[in-house]
Amino acid sequence: MTVLRDDTLPHLQSSPLFQTFDDAELTAMCDDLCEGVFRSGHRILGQGMAGMEFFLIVDGTAEVDVDGEVVATLEAGDFFGEVAALGEGVHTATVRATSQLRCLYLPNGTLRSFLLEHPQLAVTLLHQVVRRFRSVVTSAAAPAAG
Repeated sequence: MTVLRDDTLPHLQSSPLFQTFDDAELTAMCDDLCEGVFRSGHRILGQGMAGMEFFLIVDGTAEVDVDGEVVATLEAGDFFGEVAALGEGVHTATVRATSQLRCLYLPNGTLRSFLLEHPQLAVTLLHQVVRRFRSVVTSAAAPAAG
């Protein structure tokens, strides 16, 4: 059983991924979650590197870097690592803490089984990933200011 801080449940409840779950369901989910704290500047994921952890930011900020260019800033409630965790591949971006960063995470290779145990979370995650994808496609298609 994983031991998490007393404020873990309220953080999960405030995340769009977990808002549909009641306290009992969230408490049960916490048994599968681990907690990690990273210092500012720490690289959590590296583009092109293998890894299957899934992270949810509880406190702090991080930046997402693709091919040396910062493409997004993440904050409390945001998640990362899902592409490699679901696709059993390599990370599509580097994620680096820009402040002290506290995350809840599913250890290597457990996201898929976690989603099978909690299908409503799978649906919510899918909606969030599609929203991100559309945002990326829209911004890539926008003409550069000149």
